[in-house]
Amino acid sequence: MIDASIKAVPGLLISFGVLALVLTLPVGLLARIRQKPVTVRVLCAVSIAGVCAVTLLPTDGGPIDQGAICDVSSPLPQLFLSSSAMLNVALFAPAPFFAVLVFRRPLTVATLTILSSGCIELIQAEGGMGRACSSTDLVANATGTLIGTVGGVVWLRSRGQETRWGKSDILWGGGLAVAGAMVLTGVFQTSVESYVPLSEHDGVKAQTHALAGSEAWITEAATDVFGTNARVLEVVSEKRDRRFLVTASTELGDISGWWPEKKLVQAAFKNNRAEAGSLSRSQAEAVGIRFAERWFPEEIRGAELKVRVSGAGATSVYMLSYRRYMAGVMMPMRLSIMVTSAGRIMNFSARAVEDPELPKAVVTKDEAARLARQYSGHTTQGAVLLAQRVTGRGWRPVWMVGIETNDVFIDAVIGRQIPQSELGMEAP
Repeated sequence: MIDASIKAVPGLLISFGVLALVLTLPVGLLARIRQKPVTVRVLCAVSIAGVCAVTLLPTDGGPIDQGAICDVSSPLPQLFLSSSAMLNVALFAPAPFFAVLVFRRPLTVATLTILSSGCIELIQAEGGMGRACSSTDLVANATGTLIGTVGGVVWLRSRGQETRWGKSDILWGGGLAVAGAMVLTGVFQTSVESYVPLSEHDGVKAQTHALAGSEAWITEAATDVFGTNARVLEVVSEKRDRRFLVTASTELGDISGWWPEKKLVQAAFKNNRAEAGSLSRSQAEAVGIRFAERWFPEEIRGAELKVRVSGAGATSVYMLSYRRYMAGVMMPMRLSIMVTSAGRIMNFSARAVEDPELPKAVVTKDEAARLARQYSGHTTQGAVLLAQRVTGRGWRPVWMVGIETNDVFIDAVIGRQIPQSELGMEAP
């Protein structure tokens, strides 16, 4: 992931510079106070800053929010053939090299560095940073660590200086290795899904098997929306990480949904004009409710239904909007269905997202409006508290405050304005 990180991390060099400054200033100052060699300690801090900046800053690549996953395929031979793996080796060598010169405890230094690498891969496995976890990265990191550690020992001995090999280093290093390995292994096994990428031939076979039944499912949904006379012309499946977006195209319109979850996403008629009909509002609502109960039973459970009417008379269109609220916060689940007065599902859109766990919102609506005016300089026009995914911070309760020109988003926990570019899911 280092090669991709260097290209994809926004502001990598600036972040590295700031982090290096934050680490080196106190380290250098403390070394001077204790009358210890300053240069080697500062270089160790700079090396650690480099590792943190390159591996822990969010990037534009890798799987995002697909659950905690990790590629556990064999690191050979790509460990020696991949430029990314070689960069990992180079990145993790300097820190233990300088740490050995500072602390003179090779086993403890190597153990802590490798365990830190495991923690980094665990964080990357979560997928919220646009990064990917892999066993190749872990082995490459460990290889760089061992190279750096051995290099530090050789450097010391070449200058007649001894390392602190002994019971203390063995006890600390060995104890940390055993305890850390047990904890990391347990966390990986309980919270991270392992997978092995397939070869191209096996991948085709696996994809065919994975899609078995998807065409029949999406065809059934197309028939329910477009009618029994609508002929399915084509079914296309697009793989996105570990699932497929299946789309059926008919003469009347298109419909798509996620497989294997069997979650419909959207559908729309090509001719999106409402025809005349005789259904009353309650009858049209009943059509939409039956459709929602059939295809979105989990999404509408506990959700509030609001109905808006567009048009008048025989060509009225009824929009059914389902939203769910938890502790006053609008959850990310969305379902909107448009029904004509003739009883036709003209279109629908859905976002089947599970209710996330959120920190408690402490910023009130009035305070959010005040902050929005302060940040934007415009008059506010109402506010809605909703769950939003924020880059680098996960799900947050966020006030969406309307202003004269656009919307302002305020973190309901800390009161900070959130740029719209940092929002991982658009507002309703």
